[in-house]
Amino acid sequence: MKKTFFLAIILLSVITSLHAQTIFSSYSFNVEPKDEPTVLQLYKDYFSNKANAINGVSVVLYQNHFAEKGIATHQVVFAGTPEAMGAAYDSKSTDAWKLFQSDLSKITKGVSAAEGERMLGFGDTSNVVYPIQDVYYIIVKDENLFMSKFEAFWSKNTPKNVRASFGSINTKGANGVTHYVVRSYKNFTDKFKDNYLSSIKGYAEYINSMKDIRTIHTSSTRILLGKW
Repeated sequence: MKKTFFLAIILLSVITSLHAQTIFSSYSFNVEPKDEPTVLQLYKDYFSNKANAINGVSVVLYQNHFAEKGIATHQVVFAGTPEAMGAAYDSKSTDAWKLFQSDLSKITKGVSAAEGERMLGFGDTSNVVYPIQDVYYIIVKDENLFMSKFEAFWSKNTPKNVRASFGSINTKGANGVTHYVVRSYKNFTDKFKDNYLSSIKGYAEYINSMKDIRTIHTSSTRILLGKW
């Protein structure tokens, strides 16, 4: 995998072992509606080919929905252990990779990129795919305090069919974003029912306790298009 990826955006959160260190690089890009099927097919054709698989690294493609202004239409997230990610980035670009990137560059426009680490995760630990995700890009003043409060609440109050995760963004851009929070759902029904969180004992106190240590910069809802 070449270091000079054409694509770009912040984050993402691929469900992996809660105990193993997982780092990610994420890239966001814009696609015109007419070209969306072509982009998805390009990803499927490339990463479904075993010859192009990245050993130990997951590749996840998302489309953003209900996004705030300034959020790109699509995201791709590469995630794995530091060793696997390092080996992938250190490897030489193949002709197939160069052609893949060339084809994408004709119909996509890069927006931004980031790398970071998944730090906490709660909820279902099975391999079941949760394809709907609410992503919050945040600025945290005190990481240790935020983590302790996040763990104290979500370790005991994660609703059924919901996953909650938190991580750092180590490449801070001009927007100052330092971390992210992701809530994942099996379907939109579970997402839209998630407002019952407010009825959970201690939820209001938990939210109020976060006000002085974190600021929400942007948020979006993204839909899984493919995972390889």
